[in-house]
This record gives sequence, structure tokens and C-alpha cells, in this order.
Amino acid sequence: MERKTNLNNTMEGGIVAEEYDFLPSIDYKLFEYMQEGVTIYDLVYGESGEIVDLIIKYTNLAADKQRKSLKKGLTESVTEAYGYEAVAFDLKKANEVVSTRKGTIYETYFAPLDKHFLITAFLPKKDLYITLTTDITKQKKAEEELQIERQKLLDIIEFLPDATFVIDENKKVIAWNKAIEEITGVPKEQILGKGNYEYSIPLYGVRRPILVDLIFSEDKEIEDKYSYVKREGNTLFAEVFMENLFGGKGAYVFKKASPLYNTEGDLVGAIETIHDISYQKKAEEEL
Repeated sequence: MERKTNLNNTMEGGIVAEEYDFLPSIDYKLFEYMQEGVTIYDLVYGESGEIVDLIIKYTNLAADKQRKSLKKGLTESVTEAYGYEAVAFDLKKANEVVSTRKGTIYETYFAPLDKHFLITAFLPKKDLYITLTTDITKQKKAEEELQIERQKLLDIIEFLPDATFVIDENKKVIAWNKAIEEITGVPKEQILGKGNYEYSIPLYGVRRPILVDLIFSEDKEIEDKYSYVKREGNTLFAEVFMENLFGGKGAYVFKKASPLYNTEGDLVGAIETIHDISYQKKAEEEL
């Protein structure tokens, strides 16, 4: 839509917005230079009393930049400009604001512009609807790329030959691979998302801190549970007999725990792998 700024200083230092007399009490000069995109709409109601369209009455500089793909000369009706399907979610939110008389904040993906927006919507007076819009497309795409990389990592972990599990910084299980399902008899569906040392129960039969917890803090009491604990850099190695594995048959295992960091270098989790060395131990005993 074409801009209609038409802002003039009055003798008293206020702002006259001749073409925006639908909300004369607001200083539109404030709107013009806000970082958020400001859009003011008239509401269009259908026969059932629901809002079926929004008519754009004003956009500030930021909103114009966000809507740059909207060709000039198109109607100010959002349904005619973008199509009903593209704005259906925004119309739903507008109906919520009008029915509750409360503002709302929501995220949406706007397909016609291929953009993600964070929108604050409110109704300062009857039939006058305002949205403040922040373009969060870059953040969303970064999150999606991070999620893709995280899924790749989880896929790799799933098919590792050694029993492996991963906990996040809150010590909740975020990965529990096929090999650890086999040695513990516990499927991932029963343990993913659980914390409070839930991961120790299938391994040791009791709820307590284990090797992987030493990644977050040193604890002599935890170390004493193992035949030895060796540190190489940030990685921990230990050996122990775990009688709870393989349906109670038990197994000697070699364990390794390592920290996981994000791109900023913050500790965001830890991974532990368990390698069955029962065969080697038996051979040593025979010798």
C-alpha cells in the first residue's frame, strides 16, 4: 500500500495526523520510527459477527519494509492482498483479542512473504486493531538448522554399536539408543524426557548419580562406585560390573562420559557410552 504519513507539527508541538483521524490521540511520529512494524486496521465483520477481514489503515516505516513484497496498487484488504488461507491464523487471533478485550503475543509463519513474525496485537478502542510486528525469520531459520543438526546427531547415536544415552543440562534424557534398550530392556519411550537420575535405574537398579553426572561436578562419592575413574581432558573413563544388565545376568563394562557444548561453548549436556567387556574379563580370569 502507498504510505500516507502526512504528519505535521502543531504550534503546541503535537502531531496532526489528518489522514489518521480514526485514532487522533496517538502521536504517529512515535509510530513512524519504532523498530517494530506498526500496522493499524479497521475490522470487517461477517454476518455471524466474526471478524472476516482486516483493512490496513496505516503502516509505519518498519512495517513497510516487512511488507516490501506487497505490490503497490493492491487493495488494503489483507484477504484480497494475501488470500484468506494465508491470513486465517491472524484473523483467528484478531477474533480472540476482540472477544476477550485482552492483547496477545503470538508467533506465525507468513507464507506469502516466507517470513516468521512475532506479533503483539491489541485493541485500544472499539473496532480499531493494532499489531506490532517483529521479523524473527533469521532466528527461526537458525533454530531450524540447529534442530536439523541435532536430529542428525541423534540419528548417529541411535545406531552406534555401544549402548549410549544423552542427558541435557537439566539432566533429562534426550537420547537413548537401540543398543542401550537391548542391554537394559527399557525402551526409549519410557525414559526420554525424564530426569531425577531416572537413567541410573535401568543400569544399576537404584536412583543415584553415575559417571555421566561427574561431567557437571566432581564428586568423590560417585567415583568410589567404580573400580577406577580416569580423566583425559574433559572425558571420563571407568570400569565396573553392572549386575542389573541383560535381565539380571550382569556384565563387566567399560564406560566413557563426555561433555556436550553449544556453539557458544556453554555446557548443554553430556553423553555416556557403555561397552560390554565381559568376554575380555572372562578371558583374563581363565588366564
